[in-house]
Amino acid sequence: MVGLRQFDVFRNPSTRTRAARPFFIVLQSDQISLFDTRIVAPLVAPMKIAWFERLMPEVTIAKKRYVIFTPELGPMPIHALQPPVANLESERYRIISALDLVFTGI
Repeated sequence: MVGLRQFDVFRNPSTRTRAARPFFIVLQSDQISLFDTRIVAPLVAPMKIAWFERLMPEVTIAKKRYVIFTPELGPMPIHALQPPVANLESERYRIISALDLVFTGI
């Protein structure tokens, strides 16, 4: 199985939704690896909505801009995750800030 790490980015395995959501990012901590799923969020085309920059941080994958669409985070079976195409560890603080906003409102 693919070595999964927090902030790894994977291509969307679904041909049905891949055009709108080409990638997913693993948000789940590496410390919680005993389950057969990982908490992920899709990456979507950039959108500009007032104050949503923090909620949906913009990132670059293969020279294209996306936002991490945190309102749609959820579980994905690890068998569906292909080898990662990138890792966004360098964006850790912005991603964690977005998750703080999702779960605590601050």
